[in-house]
Amino acid sequence: MIKFSRIGKNNSLENYKRNHRDEYVVRLTYVTSLVLFGILIGISTQNANAQLGVNKAFTLEGNGYAVSGDSILPTSVDLQFTITQKGTTTEFILQNGLIDINGKELDVSNFSGTLLKNGQYFRIASKASDSDGKEFSLKVLGTLIEKTQINSIYSLTGTLGDSSKSTKLIYTTKVSEFTATIKPTDNKKKEVTVRILKGSANPEQQTYKEQIGGFSFKFFSEDRILIGAGGTITFVNEDVVSHSLKSGIGHTVSRHKTFTADGKISSGDIQPGKSWSVTFQEPGFYRIFDEKYQWMDTTIFVSKDSSSKTLGSGNPHN
Repeated sequence: MIKFSRIGKNNSLENYKRNHRDEYVVRLTYVTSLVLFGILIGISTQNANAQLGVNKAFTLEGNGYAVSGDSILPTSVDLQFTITQKGTTTEFILQNGLIDINGKELDVSNFSGTLLKNGQYFRIASKASDSDGKEFSLKVLGTLIEKTQINSIYSLTGTLGDSSKSTKLIYTTKVSEFTATIKPTDNKKKEVTVRILKGSANPEQQTYKEQIGGFSFKFFSEDRILIGAGGTITFVNEDVVSHSLKSGIGHTVSRHKTFTADGKISSGDIQPGKSWSVTFQEPGFYRIFDEKYQWMDTTIFVSKDSSSKTLGSGNPHN
């Protein structure tokens, strides 16, 4: 027996809702693109090389919307990865990955990617799991919108789903490349100095003048640092209050970034005018944040310049 479905007012209403929602998403994407274009219109792209490429390390951060059924929810993405060349293929290696959908965090794993047209596009496929262990498949396509020497803007569209449900993802993301801080001629010293800027503990103070592009505060003199294994980073506190730095994992709560310490690095209190040094032996990414002022963070990428696998400890200079 063939069973027919009855088409009536309910189905018409559902079709109307679906069409209206899809139209809203299209408008939302269009408006977001216009706003983004307005922000980027003044950026120079001459000799730019910040788009994704091989043998480099990157962070990818952005916000957007997750669309499923009748709901449109805020979402954010935060990835740290490297891209290497193996023969004729590229290999994406994930260090850390996190997706947040309206406060629900998903850890990214089994990460793979493909570069297309010299980094103008890329595809990512991975798994994502929530705190209950439920797994989802993630597939996204990234499209280069604009770039500078060390940053790029990519739009990301894709899906997150399991056997019963699929969610559309739409992001605008900033991809940042780790560029060399230490020149090859500095191999004997292998040391970088990072300043904790005055006013970082209270960025609302009128005396805090150092900003990025005139609209975003800067708390460290370096937002991201590339250093070889065995290299040392010294943090100098130029602020008027003490700061305590730790390494950890970032989270997004109501679009505000917070961190959980991982126990690898801890500076203790760095008093005003004092410094603290830490030596890195193990390659990989490190997120450094201030325990009390969690809007302060910087990312360090340690390249494979040494075979040592021991993480060094820091020594306060008080």
